[in-house]
Amino acid sequence: MLATAAAAAVLLTACSGGAAKEQAPAHPVFDASLHQQPRQALLATQAAATASFTQTLTFTSEHGDTTQTSEGRLDFPGGRASGSLAWKVAEGLPAEAQDALLGTRLGEGRSPARSRIAVDPATIRIRAGEAAYWLRYDESDPSGSGDTIDALRGAEAAFGGTLLEIVSGAQDVKQSAGDGGGRLYRARLTAFNALGMFSRDLREELVRSIPSVTDAPVTLTLAVDAQGRITRAEADLSALLDRKDSALGAITGLHATLVVRGFGASPPVMPPASERNLSAKETVGPVGELKPGACADLNTGTRVLDMVVAIPCEQPHDARVFGHAELSLDHPGAEEAERRASEKCGQAFTAAPGRWIRESVEKDHYWFTWPGEDRWGEGGVPVASCYVLSR
Repeated sequence: MLATAAAAAVLLTACSGGAAKEQAPAHPVFDASLHQQPRQALLATQAAATASFTQTLTFTSEHGDTTQTSEGRLDFPGGRASGSLAWKVAEGLPAEAQDALLGTRLGEGRSPARSRIAVDPATIRIRAGEAAYWLRYDESDPSGSGDTIDALRGAEAAFGGTLLEIVSGAQDVKQSAGDGGGRLYRARLTAFNALGMFSRDLREELVRSIPSVTDAPVTLTLAVDAQGRITRAEADLSALLDRKDSALGAITGLHATLVVRGFGASPPVMPPASERNLSAKETVGPVGELKPGACADLNTGTRVLDMVVAIPCEQPHDARVFGHAELSLDHPGAEEAERRASEKCGQAFTAAPGRWIRESVEKDHYWFTWPGEDRWGEGGVPVASCYVLSR
């Protein structure tokens, strides 16, 4: 009996000694293979649940820097974000470059330099400039929204267009020590990955084709904290400026800087239910589909020139349509098409009810839009649409 008890004690001691030699858990980022660490850092950032961000895109030219600043708050697991997009345009930047960057709208001027954005799993809402309402684009009905609206939703974070979208494409990764136990990474990106930050219309202005910039040196720098979360990202995207014949021909450099902070704090503040929302499905469409006498706002966020928001005329509005005029079936050339559209809208202006025309902010002045040669005759007889600006 004594011998048996002694043997049991020895066995128990051996088991206790083994438990004391447990290994520390692996770091979710730094213990991964080096080429996987940028992707793992993105996952660690998302695992924080919430974060704030500020990103600056800098378009350099001889006229100075033109910047787009996006900022806001992210809810990674909830697929939600709230924030804003704002442009600061360099004085003297050619008009065609400003149009390409900010987007154009009917009438005079460009799309507003600042817009508020709210994204959740079912909708993308945009409040452009001084608009008195949110324009709601439902995910279940994307028709008419255009690629620009879709680009406001990201795949890696609810707010699209940030460097978080392209981190997973990092190649040729190099690592060094960072502050406070963090890491610094330097990597290369393919042009295909880098272009994923931009909406289709900007991609087409940046490059002729993907093969033309396949070997372009697009560089990415990441800073991560001790937990492996991304705190800063920078990318030199200048090599994507491949189309010297584009509207962005004056742009000589393109750089992006992203700062991420406030991990795990409060979720994004979404627009309250008390604020006015308009359904894009019900209100956004081509100006050519509005009946004479109908009223519209001109900022849709789509960057599609002839798209407008139908608004009751009893409410403040940007424009009133006073007529549509059919043009010839055969395209007569750009100058002649414009002349005919102007002539026919002039006739419609003379015949329109006075109460429509008196809304014009400039007496005896009207505007018109007509299809370009590439869209001439789409859907039937080409039509010029005629309107006055009311504010």
